[in-house]
Amino acid sequence: MVRYYGERIGILDVIRDTFRLLRKNFILLFCIALIGAVISLAGSTYAFLFGEEISGFTIFLLGAADVFITVWINAAIIFSSASLHDGNQFSLAEMKKVTRSKYWSAFIATMKLALIILVPILLIYYLAIVIPAVGVLVLLPAFCFLFYLSFRYLFVVHSVILEEHAIGAFKNSSRLVDGRFWKIVGGTLLFSAIFISISLIDTFYIADTLISQPAWVIYLHDVAISFYDVALLVIETAFTTLLYLRLRELEAGPGRSASNSSTDGSDSGYGGYHEPKI
Repeated sequence: MVRYYGERIGILDVIRDTFRLLRKNFILLFCIALIGAVISLAGSTYAFLFGEEISGFTIFLLGAADVFITVWINAAIIFSSASLHDGNQFSLAEMKKVTRSKYWSAFIATMKLALIILVPILLIYYLAIVIPAVGVLVLLPAFCFLFYLSFRYLFVVHSVILEEHAIGAFKNSSRLVDGRFWKIVGGTLLFSAIFISISLIDTFYIADTLISQPAWVIYLHDVAISFYDVALLVIETAFTTLLYLRLRELEAGPGRSASNSSTDGSDSGYGGYHEPKI
């Protein structure tokens, strides 16, 4: 078993192990995440079959359902990725049991994180309407602050799912990022660069060319994007999970397994970062 000790995060090692894990287990993780595509596909299919958009109230209900489903999927992928990385085979029933037991803690943490990020956005939007000049002035500082928060609390849900106790998830995430913020930002952006490029190409080029295309072409594009989003969710969640385990290993320090030294003082079965046995 190979361990990466010292203060070097080893982003390239994490990226390598992420693709190694996905090469062996992508289909399994993709099938778990595919549940989340049901709602987006339902909306696209309805519009294609009946030639009209679904009502605003239905969109609201589907959006609310999508939030609950997304939290479950994130929790399931985080647990599954950590287990597979540690060489632990698990059954679907076991995965569902662990995810169900941690679901509401993960849901509450996700909602808190959403509020932390959404409140400044709504405040900026309000200022931009009421006092446009002030709104423009605070736009860049606010964007930088939101960027900082999104990485400072990147591992909140991971901490909830993979630790024995969900208490202190925000503190745990913040502590793991301390002193490594720009390394984590750089590594994450490096890993995500190609996927960000694909999304930008679709947004600014492909989507514009579809305006004059037949309905069935637009529908196939929507289906393809839904499957791409599922694959992207799997890839990025697997990466952040392995990065979380790596940071936990660093926190445990040389000579100690992170599985025996939790960020909140409790034992955890998913803390050790090592060469994946998959």
